[in-house]
Amino acid sequence: MPARDGDLKLLVDGQELLGWQEVRVTRGLERTPPDFLLQVNERFPAGKGVIAKPGLSCVVKIGDDTVLTGWVDRYTPGVNKRSGSRRTVSGRGKTQDLVDCSAYLRGLANQVSNAPTRQVIEQLCALFGIEVDARDGDGQVVPQFNVILTERCWDIVDRVARHSEFLAYEGTDGRLILTKLGKDTMASGFREGINVEDADVSFAYDQRYSLYEAVTIPTEILGDTARALNSPDYNLRARVTDDAIGVAEPTKGKRFRPLVLIAETMQNGVDIALKRVQWERARRIGRSQAVTLVCDSWRDAAGRLWEPGFRAPVHLPSLGLLDKEWVIAEVTYRRGSQGTLTDVTLMPEDAFLPEPILLAAFDAQLDAALNERGMIEGGGGPIP
Repeated sequence: MPARDGDLKLLVDGQELLGWQEVRVTRGLERTPPDFLLQVNERFPAGKGVIAKPGLSCVVKIGDDTVLTGWVDRYTPGVNKRSGSRRTVSGRGKTQDLVDCSAYLRGLANQVSNAPTRQVIEQLCALFGIEVDARDGDGQVVPQFNVILTERCWDIVDRVARHSEFLAYEGTDGRLILTKLGKDTMASGFREGINVEDADVSFAYDQRYSLYEAVTIPTEILGDTARALNSPDYNLRARVTDDAIGVAEPTKGKRFRPLVLIAETMQNGVDIALKRVQWERARRIGRSQAVTLVCDSWRDAAGRLWEPGFRAPVHLPSLGLLDKEWVIAEVTYRRGSQGTLTDVTLMPEDAFLPEPILLAAFDAQLDAALNERGMIEGGGGPIP
């Protein structure tokens, strides 16, 4: 449906390149940066005498909608004795520099202290001219941490975002989005016999467990000797179960599948341990259910492009999936010999919960001692 979906065009170096015969643009909540690949089997698309050169900034649009803002990575000409010449252009969004490049904070001595999540990430993004779109506020204050030599920027962005329970991914305008999963819903969804060309549903148990246990490990060497000395045992355990998989203890004739995790002993270490096992269970349950489908257009009933992070109803009765509303994880807009199609992956909301994290190790025993001395919660303030 080209008229409804719109033609794809590449804007680069003041030129608007049209007439691509094979196109693919992929965006996703967990795909940073987004990327594109365009190909034409004639000398120049739409009669333009320019082919995009690697290193140039670009914008990819579908109709009037921008779907990617970034850089041309590669220009690959080719030739075939039957079909003639072909020209292929590929590129990625602006956040590619966060993913590819090392964190370079020499002006801050490779150290960040007591700044909100947004500010820390803005300092990294500013190196590459990337703006930050913090849709749910500035986030929690990040305690002091040091940048590890050779560490990639995206590694820092990922863990700092998790500290505030934010998702981080690139928007269509090239900005880095920091947000919690919202309630935005597409105007229509995906229904068997209506707009679904092909679909697969995965119901999996192989990555789920009947028992999730997190063991807190002290940060000081002698912590493990506490029990031997009749002192409090700081190797505390947080446990949750998944009864759909099996039992919580070894039982004859019952399936027992344990997963043991390590949670460093820090301030509120037991709370974090519990959050980690709850997250592990919820995420694995969420990811054990997934739909991958091919839709016959790029847009919903209201004309909006299918958008990662939005919810959409899914109804595939022959696959046992009835009237679910799941989150769009990834979309690929493509057009070629098979027509105009969108590959879509959807999963339940729990599949996208950010993993709990504490950024600075702080021993639980020291925390208890400082609190007894009247120190402010969180380790701040002078000892009286």
